Amino acid sequence: MKPSLHILLRSRIAIALILPAFLTSCATAPHDVRNSPLDQAAALQKSAGSPSRDPERFVVSQLRAAQIASSQPASSARAKAISEASTAAIASWAVVSDRSGGSRQFSYQGITYDLSLPGGPGTIPASSFASLKPASEVHHALVKDWQARPGVGAPVAAKWNPPANKAQAKFAPPTGYIAPVTAWLEFSGKTGGKVRLKFLDPTVVKSVRSDGKTLPLAADFSAPLVDQTRNVRELLLALEGLIDPEVHDASLGMLQPYDPEKIPVVFIHGLMSHPRMWRDVINDLMADPDISARYQFWVYYYPTGWPIAYSAMRLREDLAAVDKALGRQKDIVLVGHSMGGLLARMQAISPGDTLMHALLPQSRWEQFKKTPATHIARKSIEFHANPDVERIIFISTPHRGSGMADWSLTTWFTKFIHLPSKLTSAAVDLIPTLLTNPEHYTSISRLSPTNPLYKALEKIPIRAPHHSIIGDRGRGDTPNSSDGVVPYWSSHLDSAESEVIVPDDHGSFDAPAAIAEIKRILEKNHARR
Repeated sequence: MKPSLHILLRSRIAIALILPAFLTSCATAPHDVRNSPLDQAAALQKSAGSPSRDPERFVVSQLRAAQIASSQPASSARAKAISEASTAAIASWAVVSDRSGGSRQFSYQGITYDLSLPGGPGTIPASSFASLKPASEVHHALVKDWQARPGVGAPVAAKWNPPANKAQAKFAPPTGYIAPVTAWLEFSGKTGGKVRLKFLDPTVVKSVRSDGKTLPLAADFSAPLVDQTRNVRELLLALEGLIDPEVHDASLGMLQPYDPEKIPVVFIHGLMSHPRMWRDVINDLMADPDISARYQFWVYYYPTGWPIAYSAMRLREDLAAVDKALGRQKDIVLVGHSMGGLLARMQAISPGDTLMHALLPQSRWEQFKKTPATHIARKSIEFHANPDVERIIFISTPHRGSGMADWSLTTWFTKFIHLPSKLTSAAVDLIPTLLTNPEHYTSISRLSPTNPLYKALEKIPIRAPHHSIIGDRGRGDTPNSSDGVVPYWSSHLDSAESEVIVPDDHGSFDAPAAIAEIKRILEKNHARR
């Protein structure tokens, strides 16, 4: 059953959107105002009244204000008037959405509007949304630079309805998709007439036509990202994923509704971290019109206490599940920070028996070959490169390990990491010492340069073009440099198409120079298609 008109109009979103319009109680009719056109528009908005008391007057007043403003020469006052009227029009959408036909006629003191919600290129159906929050209501926090584009229209943080496809719903974030949308009004007459309310995707639509003029479409890219992640308990999530990896499971999440026309970029976090670490990177990429029009952004979460090979296996499985649910995802770009880079690397190699020879004693090779193909150990170290992976960006990745894992304090800390029982029980028959020394198989211990995994990886070619971003703490001492955790000799790859040294530490993934390099690589990647 649909909510009543009264409830829709008194919803928190509607009240917040039209609050500026009914702060005054002026009863002036829409056609009685005789000041300059933009003054008329402002006065009409102020005199629109309360939608719960007189919805016809409210809607006609707001639409008339936008119609008057849209006919005026371009100016900041004109843009402001149109934007404010578009914002108020979202409350009108609440009225319209109560009718299954998707349109409704509003009349007041001789002026009539036929308000509809049409489709078209770059337009998102209103039925897609569970709620719409004005971007202005989202507190400016969490990101370094608030990314918004000036223009006309009303930017909102739009929360989508859950995907009807259950297989696709698996990849929606727990809070649901929240993505940028801009509301825009189009008029077909000078006074009254037909008016169309469009909800536009600002990553696709950059401008709109109004009264024969092309105007930039306003957008707010930060508001949806912040609204989606504002309640994430970052430190707790990171610590639980490291110390007690059974608390959370791995998951591949899409930050926006899936778009088959856009290239997936998958961000993979590092040790004792979580996907929210990428917020400034994604925030900047979303604001780049060329990149946001061509790429969609996904994140992969995994408990970082898991062994590296197992985490990489789970990522392979999730990428395969996306293919099964949505069709083959060609040209995927992986971006991995620190240990996440190792997971990315293990999506683009075909190790054959190399990892088995390196990680298992020779006495276990025959037994390993006899285990079912579904055995965790088999799936973790015997696999093929994912042909969907087109490119990899490594950031501060310890391709040859990190001496940090051998520090006495780190060794002590690994004693508190509890490996999931499903891993220990599945692998104990192949690695008997796992029972007596489980800390030797945690993610931290596996980062030690003595781990035979790294020598084995050196022998296996990476079957996708790849790039390196490496920090030197601003010392300019490469090749003798280090980011404070990973030395240059470990993060450097001779096979990389490009290598950029940024003046930052191990957290260089969101440094300005690193983001600029990611943008350059993505632009070049698309140009090659």
